[in-house]
Amino acid sequence: MKCQEAIILISGKLDGELIQKQEQELDLHMQTCEVCRKEYDDLLKLREVTSNMRFTDLPDRYWAGYWNDIYNRLERGIGWIFVSIGAIIILAFGAWEFFDKFLLDTNNPLLLRFGVGAGIIGLIFLLISVLREKLFARKHERYKEVER
Repeated sequence: MKCQEAIILISGKLDGELIQKQEQELDLHMQTCEVCRKEYDDLLKLREVTSNMRFTDLPDRYWAGYWNDIYNRLERGIGWIFVSIGAIIILAFGAWEFFDKFLLDTNNPLLLRFGVGAGIIGLIFLLISVLREKLFARKHERYKEVER
């Protein structure tokens, strides 16, 4: 057996995935090859150490500090900027196509075009009003710093 084959089989031996014949060949090789035997011993020690490790949950005070960190705010802000730019481009393209294909099309009745246009303008004004109100309320929130 070559060392390259043995290195591959070592992981299988540690995980208990080898058939008996493979394990016997690997053991025979490691009796004569110090490099592969050392590799096996090192991985066995590493496995023992890492099997005793456990993740611990961070207290809530660490998470509160994490979300208030300026880096995270900047990261989210940049993400929202790109999402907004994409949405504006898509909406502008859709508005142009709607304007060009529906409102300027003389085959559609004038009253229908006027009604749809007025409805869309009304929705835009309502959307702007709601967004402005939400932003104002968010900016002047009195309980923003209170933890739950």
